Amino acid sequence: MTDVLTIDDLVELLDRFGMKVGVDLDGAAADGVSPELVRARLAHALVGVVEAHATRAEDAARRAGADVADISEVALMGFAGANCQGEADEWALIEWRATRLAMVVSGLDFGGPLPRQGQVGSGDVLVRTIRQVAAALSAMASAKHAAVNPMRGEGVATDAGRALSRAMDALEAAAADAPLHRNLGDLMRMTD
Repeated sequence: MTDVLTIDDLVELLDRFGMKVGVDLDGAAADGVSPELVRARLAHALVGVVEAHATRAEDAARRAGADVADISEVALMGFAGANCQGEADEWALIEWRATRLAMVVSGLDFGGPLPRQGQVGSGDVLVRTIRQVAAALSAMASAKHAAVNPMRGEGVATDAGRALSRAMDALEAAAADAPLHRNLGDLMRMTD
């Protein structure tokens, strides 16, 4: 893979996708934000605009007759774009995606019907379960990546094993909410 794109390259690519960005490195530095973090922010913004484009392209393909199998095959192109050369690379990308999903789901403040003390957001049990499952998926992907990566560093397998145990705890906690979600699913079916 190539090195990280420059800030100017990232701004230019974002502009091509219709996202106008101004970068003030001096202002960022005054706020304690390094150029590397600015670059990471821009790179993630680029991921977002590309994902939005991919979503629209998938919708157009569905309207033109693509089915689930077609879209699943199309989704694998992300691995080609990331230049995955084998299973360890594929699991590295899956781990990266799962971990970022868990971070985002935990970081966004979703509204809900019941305010609860000590939780981010609200008392939305479904959001809580989604967060638990996303965290578990991240840890499981990390453990699988460690297991298949012959180049892993020392201690990586130990850390991944601990994370996998925590993932199972999170899945057990999420499973405790299953009856509530089944009831919600029944109610949702009755509303249409």
